[in-house]
Amino acid sequence: MKISVGGMIASGKSTLVKRLGEALDLPVMEEFEKDDEVFNTLLGWLYEQKDNVEMLLQIYFIHNHWLNQKKYDNDFIVDRDLIEHWLFAQHNLQKMPTIMNMYNGVFHAYMNQIKKADLYIILDVDWNSFKERVLSRGREQEIENFDKNEAYFRSLISDYVPKVEAQCRVYDVPHIILNTSGKTEDEVFELALKEIDKIK
Repeated sequence: MKISVGGMIASGKSTLVKRLGEALDLPVMEEFEKDDEVFNTLLGWLYEQKDNVEMLLQIYFIHNHWLNQKKYDNDFIVDRDLIEHWLFAQHNLQKMPTIMNMYNGVFHAYMNQIKKADLYIILDVDWNSFKERVLSRGREQEIENFDKNEAYFRSLISDYVPKVEAQCRVYDVPHIILNTSGKTEDEVFELALKEIDKIK
């Protein structure tokens, strides 16, 4: 069984993944390793809006995800599904249609080589909750560049659920949506457990 948990930055995704892994005694495939120098550098450059970093970042995301997933043979939980990287690419590469077309081909090839989720839990969050969580969790890159990236963040929130859900339908991935706004971590955790119990 593969369970994926996805959602906008600061939606509570990683916290939920950790709790589910502990509760269900399942290994967790992290979104990225905390000391991944390449990831952290590319992400920092993206938030700083440096030129021509978008394609490097998006290809690194999906290739690294594919490499990591190859390490898991049995039941496991994934922190951010590969599908979501397509959404980020849609936003980061939208001014480069030729590059986006090439990326779509690479993304499709990777999607056809990974185990698809038996359940994909998509966490939704509204703008006010998102902003509060970003500023309170204290990640320097996000806070220092928040105002510069506000339009980008708002656009992502607007597209997140409908476009990720559309890709789930394309690739026939079972999914549910949990709105985390106004809910405690415990409430979101209990709702997720109930959904997972339905597929056991």
